[in-house]
Amino acid sequence: MSTDEFNERAERGAKAMLTRAMREPLLQFLSIALVLFVANQLIHGSSVQISTELITISRGRVNQLAESYRLLTGRLPSRAELQALVDDFADEEIAYREAIAMGLDADDTIVRRRMRQKLEFLAEEAEASEEPTDEQLAGWLAEHAADYRLPERISFRQVMASADVHGARMNEEAAALLKQLRSGADASRLGDPSMLPSTLPSTTHQGVTALFGETFADAIFAHTGEGWFGPIVTPLGAHLISVLKREPARTMELAEIRGKLRSDWIEARRRDQREQFLARLRQRYSVAVEWPEMYLAQPAASDVSKIRHPLDTIHTSGE
Repeated sequence: MSTDEFNERAERGAKAMLTRAMREPLLQFLSIALVLFVANQLIHGSSVQISTELITISRGRVNQLAESYRLLTGRLPSRAELQALVDDFADEEIAYREAIAMGLDADDTIVRRRMRQKLEFLAEEAEASEEPTDEQLAGWLAEHAADYRLPERISFRQVMASADVHGARMNEEAAALLKQLRSGADASRLGDPSMLPSTLPSTTHQGVTALFGETFADAIFAHTGEGWFGPIVTPLGAHLISVLKREPARTMELAEIRGKLRSDWIEARRRDQREQFLARLRQRYSVAVEWPEMYLAQPAASDVSKIRHPLDTIHTSGE
């Protein structure tokens, strides 16, 4: 078979296949649809429209952006600076909407906690915005007197016989110093130098403990006599003490701590409103917990309302 004959037979075969294909209903339908689509594009243009969402930035929001700028810089922004702030807010809103649409808020611990905080904040503010009266503050003070009690405070002077300087003769030296002090000697001219203060102003038991140790603090707060006494022995030496002033423990008066009482009263109301709000919400839900095997054998807690959340402790210690 010559080349011309082969080409002629191939051409006839292709025409026959094309004729059979054109008779297929599916191909005819697709061909017609394609022609109509092209014609529609040529006549009406593209039918695909880019949908946009309207973001309205209110005048109040713009004023808020300007005020935030003023608080940070001490002046109002120029029009260009305010435009930059508005553009950034718009970008933030766009990113937020897209993130929500993509489900990026799901299973995000930080987002969940922030949403809970906002919900609880709304619940607190709705009920706990009233100002307390003096009667209410006085009642709160009486009910929580222990929280507003000033501890006993003491101021004193001390003279020390150093353990490093006198060694085994430390107590003997302290006794000689005590005799001189009781005879009216000038305390500033007696004793060995020390990193500890010679005179301590009005200080609590905790403050004295931080400087001199708990044994020293216990001894000086327990002492009831007057004049020089001692020695009280610490690792640094033997200390001779003269109590200058005592301030007995007492509960503060309303006038002294009105501001703190107000803050504590409002915070307590907010906490109560928040707990009541969450209690109402819990009634709408049933909670099923699938406990891990290692906890199944452990007894259930009878009351967890007073147990502090472990993460609260972490957050507080990190502040």
